[in-house]
Amino acid sequence: MAFKRVVFEEWVLIIVICSFGIVAGIFLIGTIRALLLPKDQRDHLANLPLEGDASPPPPPDPSPPNKP
Repeated sequence: MAFKRVVFEEWVLIIVICSFGIVAGIFLIGTIRALLLPKDQRDHLANLPLEGDASPPPPPDPSPPNKP
């Protein structure tokens, strides 16, 4: 039994090319905006704390509560 050759229709190729173009455009716009930021705003964003940088909560008290 011979396998049939997979035939892509032209509209599938158009969708792939358009999707790539959209993603590439969004990436380029983000890159250009990041490169054109003023130095003071860049420094401000670079010094923002990350989510994991906050001080951890104190550990729970290991002693059991006193019952009367």
